[in-house]
Amino acid sequence: MKGKNDVVTETATEAHLSELQLALTALPRQRTQVLPALHIVDEVYGYLDHQALEHVAQWVHMPRAELFAVATSYTEFRWSPLTEDSTRVCRGLPCRIAAGDSASVGDDHECMFLCAAASDGPISVSGPDRLESSVAESVFDAARATVPGGLTRVTGKRTTDPPDWRGWRAATQLSQSVSLALVERAGLLGRGGAYFPVHLKWGGAVEAASRNGQPYLVANGEEGEPGTFKDRWLMESDPQRILEGIGIACHALGASHAFWYINGMADRSASAAAEAIASAQAAGLLDGLTVEIRRGAGGYVCGEESVILESIEGRRAVPRLKPPYPTERGLWGRPTAINSVETLSNLPDIFEFGADWFREVGAEGMPGTKLIQLSGAFRNRGVIELPLGTPVSEIVALGEPSEPLAGVTMGGPSGGFLAPENFDTPIAPGQMDGHGALLGAGGIIAIPRSYGIERALGVWAEYNANESCGKCTPCREGSGRMAAALAEGNWADVEALIPLIAAGSLCGLGQMAPNPITSAKHQFGGSVL
Repeated sequence: MKGKNDVVTETATEAHLSELQLALTALPRQRTQVLPALHIVDEVYGYLDHQALEHVAQWVHMPRAELFAVATSYTEFRWSPLTEDSTRVCRGLPCRIAAGDSASVGDDHECMFLCAAASDGPISVSGPDRLESSVAESVFDAARATVPGGLTRVTGKRTTDPPDWRGWRAATQLSQSVSLALVERAGLLGRGGAYFPVHLKWGGAVEAASRNGQPYLVANGEEGEPGTFKDRWLMESDPQRILEGIGIACHALGASHAFWYINGMADRSASAAAEAIASAQAAGLLDGLTVEIRRGAGGYVCGEESVILESIEGRRAVPRLKPPYPTERGLWGRPTAINSVETLSNLPDIFEFGADWFREVGAEGMPGTKLIQLSGAFRNRGVIELPLGTPVSEIVALGEPSEPLAGVTMGGPSGGFLAPENFDTPIAPGQMDGHGALLGAGGIIAIPRSYGIERALGVWAEYNANESCGKCTPCREGSGRMAAALAEGNWADVEALIPLIAAGSLCGLGQMAPNPITSAKHQFGGSVL
């Protein structure tokens, strides 16, 4: 005999199932819709319900075991519901610094990507609500308003309604070859962390098109490492600038389909992107071009370009073997250019004002500006825009340390450290000091003496171990053992593991996992290790 609570639960489940079935009808019945379908289940139920996944498997024509393998490769999805008294606490490095010695309580979350808001304590959210609906709407606005100085080439708002894509209009008057040549003359380097010349990436995709078909473009807005939030800042504050950059890139590539890949936790970014696309369509600016939003679902590795391709195709979030590279064979075997949203945000001005204008700021071999994100022990936390080549000392001064610093960490969990005596190092692509200090995506976290470099190093080692996708043995086994050896002070084992992980890991994230350790050893020597 069923009790009252059983009837209520059964009724709620039936209502969820009906809502799910209705929502699925909006998706084509194909494998590429796996991740959108999983997000629908998560939105309807608040977690991945097993019965609901049975319906998804049938809808996308995928074996159940394979669907579960895909779903479990993402870290953001939950497999049981959150209760009203549940508490999630951010464990990203800026939040750990803000927490000091206080222990976190509740269900720890690796990072919530609101690093600029962490000051008096770690970011946390109570109950089953999604994170962004539970954090004050003014968090990013407040962070922006407190940061002084800097340029406004990319950060200056351009959005109009209806949108007026002046750079795109100029680009469409140029041939494909002339457009590529203009980007080459501008010297635009990617801004996602690798700083690969954009014209070479695009040129490779164009050259491969004759063999493998029309290229695709992927705008990478995944941004999944602690201390970074500039892409989210751009997507929230001026999505039309990014969309215009997507249009320019597609013109230069000869592409008619682009994917805008956005972090699964960045709800406001995705909403702003969808509104921008609708506005541009209404203005007739996307005629002949399809821009499709896809959401990630957690995992540091999801920022790696081949993982994004696997994700869009409906496969597990693990890296591909390379070569072939995406520009040769990317999405569904076709040439695919993958650019960060910050990279794309530079294109409208380059095509409106010209290559010489773009090169007026920056340094030799690295023209233009970079978006820098300040978090940790800074009074002024948020996004600033500065020329490449700016000394770190100037950036630290703009951030105004809230207490004496032990140093800064840059480039996220794959990056390194700078000691205060080396703050005169200019920000630049690659290893800025020759020993692991990387600009990366531009996140700079100030580490106070009260927290210490040793603890920060331990956080990065633990993070890299936890975030390994598990596909290759050197990263899966080695990063965990390296974190444990570091915590035990067993430097001999750490030294032995570093070359094995760096040389044997499949993707750049595993290969760079030892980087914080080698960087800290160079910068601080025996005082840390």
